[in-house]
Amino acid sequence: MTQSAPLHPAQIRHPDLARLVEHFYDRARQDALLAPVFARITDWPHHFRALTAFWVTQLRGRGLYRGAPIAVHRAMKDELTPAMFERWLALWDASTAQVMGPDDAAALQAHARRIGAVMQKAIFE
Repeated sequence: MTQSAPLHPAQIRHPDLARLVEHFYDRARQDALLAPVFARITDWPHHFRALTAFWVTQLRGRGLYRGAPIAVHRAMKDELTPAMFERWLALWDASTAQVMGPDDAAALQAHARRIGAVMQKAIFE
C-alpha cells in the first residue's frame, strides 16, 4: 500500500496510536458485523503491535511495518462486504474522537477513508 505524505508526525505519538489501536479493536471485536472477521486472530498482543506499526508507518511515511494489507484483505474477499468497511470506518471515527484530540482525530479519520477506498477498490473492483 502506498503511503501518503505524513500527517502530524510530531503530534501523534506512538503510545497514543497504540492506545487508539487497542481501544478500536476492542470495540471492533465486540461489534456484531465485524467480530466474526476478527475471531480468527489468536495473538492479539502481536496484532496490536503490527497494527500500531502500520499506523506509525502510514503517518510518518516510514516505519517498522512490513506487511501486505491489500493481499491479506484480498484473501478474505468472500468474507468482506462494503458494509463492513463502512462499519469499520464508523467505529474508527468514534474511537479516534474518543481517544485523540480533535485535529489528530480528523487527520486519522481522513487517512482511514483514503486507505479504505484503496482497499475496497483492490478487493471489490
